[in-house]
Amino acid sequence: MKHAIIRNRGWLFLPSRAISTFLFLVYMCTQQCVVHSKVAGLDFGGEYFKVALVKPGKPFEIVTNVHSKRKTETMVAFDGEERLYGADADTIGVRRPHTGYAQIRRFLGSSLDQYGIVSLILEEYYPYSLSTNEKRGSIHIKHEDEKHYHAEEVVAMVFSHVRQITDVFAETDVKDYVITVPEYYTQAQRQAVLDAAELAGLRVLSLINENTAAALQLCIHTTLEPDTPKRVIFYNQGSTSLQVTIAELFSYVVPVGSSSNKTIIGFKVLSKAWNQHLGSSQIDLRLAEHFAREFNEKVLHNKQDVRSLPKVMAKLRAQAKKTKIVLSANEEIPVVMQSLLEDYDLRTTVTRTLLEELCKDLFDQALGPVHEALEKANLTRQDIHEVELIGGGVRVPKVQRLLKEFFNVPELGAHLNGDEAMALGAAFRAANLSNSFRVRPIQMTDTASYGIGATLADVNAEDGKDSSWTKHAPLFTTAHRLGARKAVSLTHTRDMFCTFRYDQSVALPEGVSVFIGRYSISGIEAFYEQHLEKYLGDPKVTLTFLLDSSGIVSIAKAEVSLEEEYQIEVEVPVKKETSTATEDAAEKPKDEADLTEKAEDAETVEKAEKVEEEKVEKVMETRKRTIRSALKVELVEERLGEKRKIGMSILPMSASQKIASVEMLREMDSADNKRKADLDAKNRLEAFVYSARDTLESDDEVIRQVTLPEQVTTVLAQLEAAEEWLYEDGDKAEASEYDAKRSDMKTKLDEILFRVSEKTDFPNAIEDAKRLALSMKAKLSDYAETRPWINEQEQSDARARVEELETYVEDAMAKQKEHPPHETPLFTSANVKKQMQQVKKLIDKLAKKQKPKPVKEANATESASKDGEQVESETEIKTESEMETEIKTESEMETEIKTENETEMETHSETESENESKTEENADGHEDL
Repeated sequence: MKHAIIRNRGWLFLPSRAISTFLFLVYMCTQQCVVHSKVAGLDFGGEYFKVALVKPGKPFEIVTNVHSKRKTETMVAFDGEERLYGADADTIGVRRPHTGYAQIRRFLGSSLDQYGIVSLILEEYYPYSLSTNEKRGSIHIKHEDEKHYHAEEVVAMVFSHVRQITDVFAETDVKDYVITVPEYYTQAQRQAVLDAAELAGLRVLSLINENTAAALQLCIHTTLEPDTPKRVIFYNQGSTSLQVTIAELFSYVVPVGSSSNKTIIGFKVLSKAWNQHLGSSQIDLRLAEHFAREFNEKVLHNKQDVRSLPKVMAKLRAQAKKTKIVLSANEEIPVVMQSLLEDYDLRTTVTRTLLEELCKDLFDQALGPVHEALEKANLTRQDIHEVELIGGGVRVPKVQRLLKEFFNVPELGAHLNGDEAMALGAAFRAANLSNSFRVRPIQMTDTASYGIGATLADVNAEDGKDSSWTKHAPLFTTAHRLGARKAVSLTHTRDMFCTFRYDQSVALPEGVSVFIGRYSISGIEAFYEQHLEKYLGDPKVTLTFLLDSSGIVSIAKAEVSLEEEYQIEVEVPVKKETSTATEDAAEKPKDEADLTEKAEDAETVEKAEKVEEEKVEKVMETRKRTIRSALKVELVEERLGEKRKIGMSILPMSASQKIASVEMLREMDSADNKRKADLDAKNRLEAFVYSARDTLESDDEVIRQVTLPEQVTTVLAQLEAAEEWLYEDGDKAEASEYDAKRSDMKTKLDEILFRVSEKTDFPNAIEDAKRLALSMKAKLSDYAETRPWINEQEQSDARARVEELETYVEDAMAKQKEHPPHETPLFTSANVKKQMQQVKKLIDKLAKKQKPKPVKEANATESASKDGEQVESETEIKTESEMETEIKTESEMETEIKTENETEMETHSETESENESKTEENADGHEDL
């Protein structure tokens, strides 16, 4: 056989096609982990977050939350011990402002000295109780005078909700994320985002700047002419800030092989600028204050100032947000807020003109970052080809009008979904960074937001012993791309500190320290003393700095080295004087015509040199080698036993703090899950009580036919008792108690409902059984003529089984009729259907019995030739059973697992062989009997 498996001494030999199939199956099995991988992009906004999911073989999708919304409020609220998120948290935050925490992105990597935090409390009417963590210098959120949370812990709660809704939407666990951050985020803030994600169990592939993510999304869907760059300005006004980025999109063609080309697309960030306090929430605030003033004057007659009431201001902020959205499409809107304070209502009218007057100073600042970005990129407004609007604040008509007038364009760019572009761009970045996906390559070049330098100083200088040695080196400017490395080398003999700091303090957000972080670099002095006796000089210290894709600077590598000379014994060849004489003889000029003699002489010289070179002597040779040692780099958190901030304003979370936070969050998650399970069980019990009572109290005649009055009364009494228990002692019970009560009552109700269903199902099953018996009898009678190969015994057994069914049906009907209807039925529709199934199975078996094939017998024929000679020939014609036996014997040698094509080829081959055999037999003069 062509595809047989050949076994030889324990080895298994497969044909080439079988090997290919096997390797393909192995490949598909190994790819399962890739196929099922999923990543996501998270647009972590100040007011809302959006998540874009990447699944193999499908377009990017925006994740919808529990309310089927494509964006979710970046907020967490505490309702007692329960945590609420999204719209639920927003609702609680309006009713009880001190329990809901919005704008939590501002807390990360910040201190109470920063303007954004002061504004949040004093100017935006958020009643938060914040304090300073003395060890880290970061913000502590005080909740109900009992619990204190790190800012990273509060954000981690929201990130946990992000992961929960994403996993539900993806129907699997999604851990890998790329998270967007504002352009102006400092290293402390970026590190805080990473720490919060770690606490929530998210694996961050990278951070990405918001406008960079939008540029990436635009680059994917933009068709560019080769070598014709396009400069685009991204105007991003979100809830908390205004960010402007100028990017240049490009494409070029590179040859691939000798006959094809490949188009490369990409973009690079030229400049960026921002106003981190000019967000659309400032417009909401101006409207809310206007409402408050009108309410104070027209309703309260200035007897009270509602701006001192957090609950009222929360309501006014919510109304202001709705009003702003409506005024984006309308010139005027009436505003009515019933019972804003006690029984007093707010009734007023707001026009778009009034809104623009209230926010005039804000609109005057709207073009500031645009001018700054153009200046940094050394461009004019005429050099910009497109203006792309992203963020929720750009829907305000005044903002769009200002941009149209400045750039002198009739319309602004609308190529992106301003709400979702950043999430989709982050998702594409995640797919690019993940090993599980193969996506279109795009060259992306982002730059640092701040210039960063490093200051080196002796450890002793920190103690006042020696302050003479310090070195400062600029590392990365705002023109450096993210992902860049820079190495700094110097000679030094003592351990040192390396302090990162921002080079341009004027560009930093107000209240942010210029210090980024301080690291101790140890091992230099020990290395120097170890090799001091060798007199090798001062060691060279090499520090490699990395500005990673998340915008975080670090020491990627630190090592110390010395160069040492040493001697080694080597072998060198020794040549005899005869060799030189031979060379001289070979170099003497001869007659140019005697070419053959010259060639022979040269060959003789080479052989002589080779013989002489085989003799060597040993000499000492001086060489150099480099001795290297890795240095220890640690973040400085304490010095001389005194725990305090050293060289930086905000310390990141330590490993021990992260462990404690993760444990605390797990306990809170466990408590939330238990509360949810208890609530779900309570709701199931409550729904069952109402549904069961409606069923039993209905005017259903069948229920009265299959129950006694006391049976119904007993169940109704249990339902009433359960309802009272739910709203009294059982209000805070556990899920097991709710389920136990529901299970007991459900058992009794199910018995009644079963009798109700059997009231109609059993008679229907009886009728079906009777019809089946008649049908089967007719079939058996027909089989006697149409299927004579079914023997008499088989037909007799089948008839007997049909008669048994008829007897069973008659007996069941009689006994069930005498049985009380309010008790469990003796016979059920399921019993009857089982009997019917057995009969059908037996008849179907007879119907499938195949007609036996006729048996072929061997025969021999004689034929006489025309010249009188007779040739006797005898051919064996195998019976069908003999042929099947041979085929079966051969098939045992075939491959156990074949593809469909191989099987078809074998069948075709066997058919051709049989046809050839028959042709040969007929050619010999034999007849096929």
